Amino acid sequence: MPISTALLVVSCDRYRDLWAPFFTLLFRYWPDCPYPVFLGSNDEAYPDRRVEPLAVGVDVDWSTNLKRMLDLIPLDGILLLQEDFLIDRMVDTERIRGLIGYAAEKGAACLRLMPIPGPDNPCADHPEIGEIRKGAQYRVSLQAAWWRKESLEAVLAAGESPWQFEVQGSRRSDALAMPFLSLREGVQFPLDYYTTAVFRGYWEPEAVALCRREHIPVDLRARGVMPFGMRLERTLRTLGFPDRAARLLARPFRSRILTRTAGTLPESSGPIRKQ
Repeated sequence: MPISTALLVVSCDRYRDLWAPFFTLLFRYWPDCPYPVFLGSNDEAYPDRRVEPLAVGVDVDWSTNLKRMLDLIPLDGILLLQEDFLIDRMVDTERIRGLIGYAAEKGAACLRLMPIPGPDNPCADHPEIGEIRKGAQYRVSLQAAWWRKESLEAVLAAGESPWQFEVQGSRRSDALAMPFLSLREGVQFPLDYYTTAVFRGYWEPEAVALCRREHIPVDLRARGVMPFGMRLERTLRTLGFPDRAARLLARPFRSRILTRTAGTLPESSGPIRKQ
């Protein structure tokens, strides 16, 4: 039986400077989106009649905010996106419909549309989809995915950040009987995008370049471009340098402002972002 689905963009007022780039690209590259589009925020709304605002009030924490957003959506399926996923090519609507239909028919809790990470075992009756085993690291990921709403609510826990949700939610997902599915690596993605445009509160330089190619203004007064020192430190960690060594090597390139605030900024090397 088909499941009615909404597209939910999870955000908050602190990231409202990203809304214009996100929605400009969404409607440019997905003009025939068949799902109602909701924007979750605190109090602000995006001025476009195609976007339904979900104002949840005071910013408690990420997971509590998301639970409030889900309570306001009267549909049973959720296509979950983040506000800094910048779609940069045409979306294949019919493939997405077919993939969601398959997941619903199989009684899946979730179907990940961006395989970061990908599945563990192939599905015998679908060449593009596999199942993510119980106990797998990042079985729950905040890459673009279709969710059965009740399943998403079941793995949410109050007080968690997005990164904590991916780790702890993956453990909680093992208690659900429904399968967790994902597109397989190497297939053509029906919904492709640059992720993530913002890291630790700063614009990624490549994301700013993407917006400029698309002739979309970026408000660099609201948030700046990531300093070179931060980029260097992240690159060194990716290459396997210990955290302390990466910090020491990058220190000469870090700004004074960054030095004062780095300890309060969230960080993750997990699949919430594409490396």
